Amino acid sequence: MSASYELRFSHSTGPDDVVVVHATSAIGPSGSPVYRDDTGIIQVEINEECEARVLLTSARQRPRQPSGCRRL
Repeated sequence: MSASYELRFSHSTGPDDVVVVHATSAIGPSGSPVYRDDTGIIQVEINEECEARVLLTSARQRPRQPSGCRRL
């Protein structure tokens, strides 16, 4: 398991948002490791193929799926 990943979130206007997430000890609903950004707002399950699925961290969150994912 890699310790960190870079996630890209595309916009229709302007530059992409880039977020770095780090390994946690949690396992997601699909059985893959869970990663979290430094703020704790972005939480994502990432499998071995670098497919990322954002997990909700609050009831009001409307997460977008990352447009890109790479191991750091």
